[in-house]
Amino acid sequence: MDGNLTGFDDWETYRSYTRFYYISDEIFFYANPILIIIGIPTHALSMIIFLRKRMCRYPVSVFMATLSLTNILILAGPVTMQWLNHKVFIGFVVTGSRFLCAFHVYIDLVGSSINSWLIFVISLERYLSVSKPFLIRQRFNRRQAWHIVLIIIIIALLAPLGLVIVASQVPNCLLFFSTTYQIIGSIQIFFIYVLPSILILILSIITVFKLRNRIRNRASRRIHISVMLIAVSFSFITFTLPFQICWYWLFSTSFGIIDLKLNIINIAFRYLALTIRNLNYTLNFFLYSLTSVVFLKEAFTIAHCNYFLSHRFMERNNAFRRLGQFLRDSQRVRQSPRQEHNGRNTTENTGANIHNHIHYNSFSTPHPNNVLPLEKLKKCKCKKLKTKQKQDSEIDNSNHHLQTKENGAGSTTPSNQSLLKFREY
Repeated sequence: MDGNLTGFDDWETYRSYTRFYYISDEIFFYANPILIIIGIPTHALSMIIFLRKRMCRYPVSVFMATLSLTNILILAGPVTMQWLNHKVFIGFVVTGSRFLCAFHVYIDLVGSSINSWLIFVISLERYLSVSKPFLIRQRFNRRQAWHIVLIIIIIALLAPLGLVIVASQVPNCLLFFSTTYQIIGSIQIFFIYVLPSILILILSIITVFKLRNRIRNRASRRIHISVMLIAVSFSFITFTLPFQICWYWLFSTSFGIIDLKLNIINIAFRYLALTIRNLNYTLNFFLYSLTSVVFLKEAFTIAHCNYFLSHRFMERNNAFRRLGQFLRDSQRVRQSPRQEHNGRNTTENTGANIHNHIHYNSFSTPHPNNVLPLEKLKKCKCKKLKTKQKQDSEIDNSNHHLQTKENGAGSTTPSNQSLLKFREY
């Protein structure tokens, strides 16, 4: 009787494991094509936005455009091959040539390496922009950014060659049964995911603490870009962490005794981890849109969605209305000391100009706060010019009248001559 109960419990446990496997299998099958269909066009749009004139002046836009292109290649390459191998052309990677298996491993490692280290460089650039803004603006430009991208691509192309050679020697692409592949793969995973994640986390936390006071004091385009890139960094850590745990869990259990239940759990866990990891290659466009108003406006401009750029849409949408209110308040707090200082300077300069009758060419490009004093100065200047012209005309008339009298009298008396000189003076 106890044996039957034990067998029944084992069967129920097996059924629960099997149910978990089928759920993860269905998630992998239906979620990945959706991610591919959404990710490729949105990343193409992101790449266009970062290469536009308004965004490309920042060196970090070079990294963002390259990141979008890398995500497109990952979604179109290894992610699509995994999905086709899983359900559509079942086992075509496994049953195909060894070259196809090694090629799948190679492009997955290259794309993941470029993605990870680009996000690390983005985090480093944001940290330096916040902590040492003058240094990064003077000594870092778009040309140097392209050089960094080229170095990352070259290293990513060369680093996985050893693992690819090992993968090409494994029959039927049964890579998890190769101890050499597991060891080299674990080293690769450490340098592709674990080490960049640790560095990105440290830099992002430091940047957030340094940026916190700046966000309270003012709102500028650079701050929006920093918030956007920090969100990308944290999303990378969040979406790749399950895959890292899954890989080392599979590596630790591959040397033990083969257990059917454990294998079912491992396969199901791997499907879920891959699906969550693929979110990292898909959702960046939506993170950009949620965290950067500048990026969102550029996207609407490209799509010719004038309604979404209108004031009416901004007022109807609660999120945009609150964001706009926050920006206006921050801008007012930032400009109030400057307005007071500029007002004092304008008043002093205006009084000095009126008193000394000097030129006001320095006001040819007035600050918005100086428009009213400048108009007053112009009006005052015009009044003085009119008064002077009127006085000159009166003097001319007096002189003409005196000359007429002199011509009529035949001579000029001393008193008239002195009066003429006085008026001419």
